[in-house]
Amino acid sequence: MRIFSILSSAAKNILAPCLKAIVPLFFLSHFASAQSLFVDNMQYSPDEIVMDFFNGSCVEVTSVEYFGQAKQLTFFEGSQSGLGVNAGILFATGEAEIAVGPNNFAGASAGFGINTPDTLLESITTGVIFDRSMLHLSIVPHTDSIGFKYVFASEEYCEYVNTQFNDAFGFWIKGPGASNPDGSARNIALVPGTLTPVNINNVNYLINTAYYIDNIPDTVNLCGQPPTPPTPMKDAVQFDGVLTVLTASAIVVPEETYEIWIGIGDVGDGVWDSGIFLSLESLCGDSLLSPVAGFNTTVNGTTVNFANGTKYATSWNWDFGDGVLSNERYPSHTYTNLNQQYTVRLIATNWCCSDTSFATIGLSAIQEKEDLIFNIYPTQFSDELIIDPADANLSGEFALSDISGQVILRQSFSGKTVLRTAAIPKGVYFLNINVSDHKPVVKKLVK
Repeated sequence: MRIFSILSSAAKNILAPCLKAIVPLFFLSHFASAQSLFVDNMQYSPDEIVMDFFNGSCVEVTSVEYFGQAKQLTFFEGSQSGLGVNAGILFATGEAEIAVGPNNFAGASAGFGINTPDTLLESITTGVIFDRSMLHLSIVPHTDSIGFKYVFASEEYCEYVNTQFNDAFGFWIKGPGASNPDGSARNIALVPGTLTPVNINNVNYLINTAYYIDNIPDTVNLCGQPPTPPTPMKDAVQFDGVLTVLTASAIVVPEETYEIWIGIGDVGDGVWDSGIFLSLESLCGDSLLSPVAGFNTTVNGTTVNFANGTKYATSWNWDFGDGVLSNERYPSHTYTNLNQQYTVRLIATNWCCSDTSFATIGLSAIQEKEDLIFNIYPTQFSDELIIDPADANLSGEFALSDISGQVILRQSFSGKTVLRTAAIPKGVYFLNINVSDHKPVVKKLVK
């Protein structure tokens, strides 16, 4: 049940600090139970998640820049949430995890309250911008058109429709044939068939209603709207109003360079958050997403701690090799003794796919130093593969082998390195990373 219904603008500003204090406690109590919308609390670098999802056969992403707090941008999986998109990147005007339902709070906020002026966002709304979350990409399309599938959602619905709290977002493009007539970046996040930007005041329960979904709990009569029946989305998503799946598209010139900005911001204050669910099917992306299983271990006596580095999974099933199982994300396990060898297996799964990773624990396993951490992307690579060690001073050798074990590419490295892979045929590969006095790191990749 909601705590309150419609507040005046002044009351909203007065209550904002209280909401910020209340919401984290509330959020922790409901996050684990709302599994039909999974919002990852693992931090992905913007480069990594963008290259994994969008650098592919029809678009080459040449640079990635992010403006915002790290917790405002992450991976989501919502195949059973009612949102209409399977998975992708969630941008939010506060901590992204606030998006997880059920919807049982009037003004959910996990914002930072940071004033973030932005000329692009200011061009499509009126008011001070707070808690901006924005990606800036440079891309080279290999086709004559590009498109982004997305869902916009907000807590500003429905109480703050037609007020100054007009939270807004946009997809801007700049490049040959796609810019505004004056050469500036053009917003392509528009109400279908119009030149009207998508924002709180332009798409809601009063106007352009075909694209608006009331996500308010079915027991509440708010803004004069009669209560609506329960839906999967009300159980999965915290936001009070959600738009249907929309597409931002543009005609482009193949092999030319374009700049893209994708961003969202709170308007008028830094509370009552909004979000964009950007589908991984954007820019010719696949509708399926294979998780990438992997973990490192540290040993303390007979207790082994498992640092789960798996990407894009929503469940994790461990077999510790001694008959004990776990479905924790970051488990620890105490063995009777480590004077024998155990094979640990992790099966990582999401809504469509799974991946498996193995490691050896015990006396006969190589345990010279703590395991190494690498960011390797894109996991479904094409013309290049980026290997970025957590320790920028690390050096060693890479060996890329095909499924038969034949080494296709071997290269020494020091710090962040790019492997040129355009000439390599499509298939499944294993990247072996060798650093002196450390366990070898092995990653499965697909081209």
